[in-house]
Amino acid sequence: MFIKLNSISALYALALFIAIELIINVSHISEAYGWEWDHVYIVIAIINVIGLLLATLIFINLTRKWKLGRKSSFWTLILWVPYFIVLLYFFTVFTSLNAGVTLFPRFSLLIFGSCILFPVYIFFINSYASPLSMGEEEIWHP
Repeated sequence: MFIKLNSISALYALALFIAIELIINVSHISEAYGWEWDHVYIVIAIINVIGLLLATLIFINLTRKWKLGRKSSFWTLILWVPYFIVLLYFFTVFTSLNAGVTLFPRFSLLIFGSCILFPVYIFFINSYASPLSMGEEEIWHP
């Protein structure tokens, strides 16, 4: 159970990390492919929406498959944070922003909002994927 909880928490952190790093590295992606910034924004938005939908399906299936249970699955609301911090730390150590690159305020607002709302996303996934217990039997959502 301990390994399953930490594995799914690490996957939650990885999903948010990839979405945020795509947003932060718009200028790098634009320079690497020679695209205009507006085009990169659209591509990143599409990637993030598709990634969110796929990640949701994967997380629901993993939570059901591993039968984490209602109480234990809610530990993932907290456990994803250390993994996310470690991912951010190592990524910034190995790849840093160029000296002339600054983040725009809308990026910071988007990143901050994503980090604040991510536990709500995890809560809804855990609520949907965990069984309802009625007495001694468990009832799974359709």
